[in-house]
Amino acid sequence: MVLPFLRKRSKIIEIAAARDMVFALAQSGVCAAFSRETNQRICFLNVTPDEVIRSLSTRIEYIQRGQPDAGFALFESESLKWPGFVEFDDVNSKVLTYSAQDSIYKVFDLKNYTMLYSIANKNVQEIKISPGIMLLILTKSGGCVPLEILSIEDVTVLKSFNHLLHRNKKVDFIEKFNEKLLVKQENENLQILDARITVVIFKYFFIHTQKCTKIIRMDHN
Repeated sequence: MVLPFLRKRSKIIEIAAARDMVFALAQSGVCAAFSRETNQRICFLNVTPDEVIRSLSTRIEYIQRGQPDAGFALFESESLKWPGFVEFDDVNSKVLTYSAQDSIYKVFDLKNYTMLYSIANKNVQEIKISPGIMLLILTKSGGCVPLEILSIEDVTVLKSFNHLLHRNKKVDFIEKFNEKLLVKQENENLQILDARITVVIFKYFFIHTQKCTKIIRMDHN
């Protein structure tokens, strides 16, 4: 099989290792497996010429034999075309899918791929997964971004609050790390909040030089 994506170079966006293999994923969607012992390519994971890979669920032994198509299809009933996606979460034993066509997020059991529940809220812009919980980032409104923290087991709302933003500044990222919430806006200090009580506990600002970037912590009063 000749992959049309190989006609031009594409940068590598992710490298991962498993057992005695290394996987390289290109921005074009081509994914290849290499042997760590021989440094030789084992196979491409794309099983059809037009297949774009963003995540893998093929059993390791199939790939070791150079048979990536020996697995079985998952989520065939789901419309997961870009910007839809599939995210495998080993920590919580869950799979998160998003159908851009229907604006629906679904959570499946990673053990047997049974659907557990769905989230059909068109205001949800992004979902971040942490151990035991999900952070829902909703559409900005009135200078605030609504946030919800849900139990990943039964989608119970554990906390719901609005985080005040600087107007006319784009949000670089919002991340959940254990009980802490990290919020960064363009040209603004990084804020670290305690998600349990939603108050700012630290602010960090960045000093960029030609040689490095310094991060300085400021205690919040």
